[in-house]
Amino acid sequence: MDTPGPASVIVGTYNDAGIIEITLAALAVQSFRDFELVLADDGSDQDYAPILAKWAPRFTHGIQHITQDKRGFRKARVLNRAVLVSRFGPLIVMDMDCLPHRDFVRNHLAYVEPGTAITGRRTHVSHDVVPSPEKILESGLGFGPASLMGLRLRGKARIIEHGFVSPVFYESHNRRLHGSNFSVSRKDIVAVNGWNEEFEGWGDEDSDLGLRLQHSGVRIRNLRNKVIQFHLMHDQLPPVNPKNDALFERTKREWMVRSPVGLAESRAEHFKVVRHGAALDNPVQV
Repeated sequence: MDTPGPASVIVGTYNDAGIIEITLAALAVQSFRDFELVLADDGSDQDYAPILAKWAPRFTHGIQHITQDKRGFRKARVLNRAVLVSRFGPLIVMDMDCLPHRDFVRNHLAYVEPGTAITGRRTHVSHDVVPSPEKILESGLGFGPASLMGLRLRGKARIIEHGFVSPVFYESHNRRLHGSNFSVSRKDIVAVNGWNEEFEGWGDEDSDLGLRLQHSGVRIRNLRNKVIQFHLMHDQLPPVNPKNDALFERTKREWMVRSPVGLAESRAEHFKVVRHGAALDNPVQV
């Protein structure tokens, strides 16, 4: 399939500046390079500016860094602003602690199209086996099937069956949208008014978006062995958020399509945008 471009890659971030540099290195060695980076930063108190200035020249369309005041977990809100600030479509969305396989962007763009969103899974790896940014630039992440098997035997990797690109049997019947790894056309996410900003605190904001996309007629394809990520292991997040659970149940019950508080309600004055690297002309108007 053809790989259209340019695209916008939106990365959800919060602190952990050391991880950001590793992620930037993995994005800098993508096999398809015609994309901009948009960091959706949920109120970090660490200074990313020196790192972004260092890495921005490696990206054809530069880096945009969107931040908001820290008032708890408000990821849905800053992701909406990142969509509005981004200049291209389709949109690829990932988290900062999910290192992309070198064909991650290319494979997303080969399949995403209006009416079809793409999602994928992720292999979990221990932070201490991840190469340095310099090593990634030199020879990539190095997580092939044989190395992943060795890491699993050492207790340093889990779910390695999702860690390689396969020409066959690469699609799952699970249609749940994974917020750390999906792509969607700009038209389709605008039609549902983006993420629902009523979701605050961890949990369900991405599943809610995925369900509303499906209610609007968008097909979700789970290409678990095409769009590959390596997630840095960390402590488990809280499993339950009663408020968000109730909002998600409402979406199911009322067959909601459009977010009550989303893209259309976002206001530029509530966010700060810093641009690094290539000149940013011809922005998309939504």
